[in-house]
Amino acid sequence: MINPYFCYAFSFIAAIVTYLLGWSDLYPELSWSLLAFLLVTIGFHVYLGTRIRRPGNIFTSIAPFSEKGALRVTLFVYALWACEFMYAGGIPLMKLLLNQPYNYRTFGIPSLHVFIVTFSSFYTVCLFHLYLSSRRRIILVLYLVNLFAAILIYNRGMFLFNLSSSFFLLLMSVNRIPRIWWLALPVSLAVLLYLFGVLGSLRVSREARKPYTTELFMQTGRANHRFVTSHVPREYFWAYIYISSPLANLQHTVNTKDAGDPSVGKLAEMINNELLMDFISKRINTRFHLEPEKENTIPGPFNVSTVYARSFSYWGWAGMFLMACAVAAIPWLYMRTLPATSPFFLSGFSILCTMFLFLAFDNTIRFTGFSFQLLYPFLLHYLSKKFPETQKFFVNNKVTNP
Repeated sequence: MINPYFCYAFSFIAAIVTYLLGWSDLYPELSWSLLAFLLVTIGFHVYLGTRIRRPGNIFTSIAPFSEKGALRVTLFVYALWACEFMYAGGIPLMKLLLNQPYNYRTFGIPSLHVFIVTFSSFYTVCLFHLYLSSRRRIILVLYLVNLFAAILIYNRGMFLFNLSSSFFLLLMSVNRIPRIWWLALPVSLAVLLYLFGVLGSLRVSREARKPYTTELFMQTGRANHRFVTSHVPREYFWAYIYISSPLANLQHTVNTKDAGDPSVGKLAEMINNELLMDFISKRINTRFHLEPEKENTIPGPFNVSTVYARSFSYWGWAGMFLMACAVAAIPWLYMRTLPATSPFFLSGFSILCTMFLFLAFDNTIRFTGFSFQLLYPFLLHYLSKKFPETQKFFVNNKVTNP
């Protein structure tokens, strides 16, 4: 059974196990109090995951209304990408390959960039659902074309999120996982994590104007003797740091940050900055001259700290408890408000699974580039009800069991 609650449990278990490998001297010791808190939330999410009973829990097939409609949407998306490339003075991937100056933090047309990244990501996942339903090659080609956009802008996070959501759809589409998958899945994961390290080392080496090397990042992450003397390929140190450093930052915040001011005002600030999309919270902060609380982080460029660190900064352990309750309520609200019979339900549900998979690494709830994708299933569902002619650009409103 694939659902967000199990994804939450899996990600935090993976983070804890990885953390306990102890390959970096940057990390503080994991405290029993924090470990107990995380284990309780993991257990609670596993319980909620076993209690899910919904029609949409079984994969439902949807039929493409028009292949031409899917092609037109893809052309529309790439027309927007072309505008961004012209605005940036080139394609990011080509700039990197040609050793031209490029800063991914400033890429994109303001406002438009949020829409194109979120809509492109959602539509990529939606196309994969269409392919699993129809097995039409043209839909698969369009899916790969839309997936390739993340590579063109050299956005590893976007590519990983879209691939993850697609993977969850694939798992939902099979009644029983074939035995060969149990071997293929860990091998594929190992390859992906290795390539993740290769790409990261390439980027760091390029920024330092040096030939390809893994030593630079190992120095930054303070790889210790235990890792250096192991037989683990050094590219995997990237995966180790990215998976476990958010937990290290959470522990460091708990160790060094004041417990927070348990006032109504601080609670309101926590809700604004931790549960609302950041494009909304930034405007509220500007309007009321508020400065968001920050977590304390370990030395280096490792500045993400799970979904809980900043809530601790606002309200201490009580803030983390309230955040855990809010996190647990989100999938329930999604399933209560969007009909499982909607052709967009499973696409959104798989995106929600990915969101929960990455809560162990950062607060994906407040990240507009990710959480905004969850609005499209609602928008398109009710838009197709009110204006049926819009269905031809996406899917037929007919949903059937395979």
